[in-house]
Amino acid sequence: MSYFTNIRNLRSAIQFNKNFVRYSIPKKKPIGSEIALNHFDQFYSSVFENWPSIRLALLCPHSYSAVANVFAKERSAEALFGDLDVFNMKDAYYLQLGELGTVDIPSANSSENAENESSKEPLTQEPEYENKCTMPIVVDEAKGEFMPVTEYKHREFDEEDLSSFYLPNPGFKADVIKHGVIHYPEHWEMYYCPKGKFRRFPPPKTDVTGLLNYYLMDGASILPVLALDIQKDENVGDLCASPGGKSLAILFGLRFGKLVCNDSSLARVNKLKTVLNSYLPNTKEWSKKILVSNLDVRDWRCFDAFDKILLDVPCSNDRLSVTKDANNIFQQKRFHERMQIPRIQTTLLSTALKALKVGGSLVYSTCTLSPIQNDGVVHMALSNLSLESPYEFSVQDLSTAFFPLRKMFQFSDNCLYGQLVIPFLPLNYGPMYISKITRTK
Repeated sequence: MSYFTNIRNLRSAIQFNKNFVRYSIPKKKPIGSEIALNHFDQFYSSVFENWPSIRLALLCPHSYSAVANVFAKERSAEALFGDLDVFNMKDAYYLQLGELGTVDIPSANSSENAENESSKEPLTQEPEYENKCTMPIVVDEAKGEFMPVTEYKHREFDEEDLSSFYLPNPGFKADVIKHGVIHYPEHWEMYYCPKGKFRRFPPPKTDVTGLLNYYLMDGASILPVLALDIQKDENVGDLCASPGGKSLAILFGLRFGKLVCNDSSLARVNKLKTVLNSYLPNTKEWSKKILVSNLDVRDWRCFDAFDKILLDVPCSNDRLSVTKDANNIFQQKRFHERMQIPRIQTTLLSTALKALKVGGSLVYSTCTLSPIQNDGVVHMALSNLSLESPYEFSVQDLSTAFFPLRKMFQFSDNCLYGQLVIPFLPLNYGPMYISKITRTK
């Protein structure tokens, strides 16, 4: 074989290998979590000055809290967790509430939950963690447009034209009223691990009653229920209830009269029923007080029905979006579905507010940092209702109400209508946005 033949064969082999590499290894498409993280990097970095810290916390496992089952036999920390170092949120709440000087602090010896604080980190000496956000959220008076004050206007949803959606009544301004102190539900026993100690609670177990002894949830998920401040015999609606953690928290407070647990998805309703059956005694008393329904809130024609409503709406779920790829809302095939989120949230909130009795309150909550899905939706819903209905509402400023929890959670300071729990590593809860709205007329 000649020298030139060998050269030609070598060139053919090289070209074949190039083509093989080119066609056998297609370019990898970005997965949902990568798209979500890139999206958040572009948008949230312009909203939150400490975005790198929040980003790190979102990518790390979040912290859980254990809410003891009020119907189980044992509810004390020692009985449930042995020598696991935990705090009772009730103790931390009243310890910090004492600094306000507005209420009497229950004696530590008067409760079965009294703990030897000398053997734990003293809460009063924990360092403060300040969250500084330099991008406030305002309404542009010239355009009546709700937006972050940043050159990246509408960047969060800039892939599709939603400009008409963010043009509320330019003359509308929501009333914001200071909320008073919330008295912690006496039957709640909620436990969390000390700051900076990354320990996991063991899975809940069935006790002698046949019921699971506690429910594990993100610690910030308890805040919407606390904000409801449910009073004795009030009728309560948890309108996006599945998987059921917040419904259980309402139940464990033992304050409500009747409770409607609703979800629009039949599969999620079935999951909700399973959770309720695992924690509640099967008695006629509870079957009369609890109703599970499968309705789309947007289709409701149920007015003046509830004293309190919890509306924990579907959202972009930031923590899940950056850590899970299965069924991720940021997948390219779910693009248009994601674009509809603010519209759906606004319709849900507008409809649910009409189901309040005069004097009743609704807590709107999400698990996203999104200014548009949080303050933006609240502003849009209230603005629309001011034009199309005779109802009147006020927003409750929860900053004082949540004061006793300022060392357990990291709160943002750039919200107009609610409180926003920011993830950070020492106690990695949230994100969780909580806005409380009261019907005044």
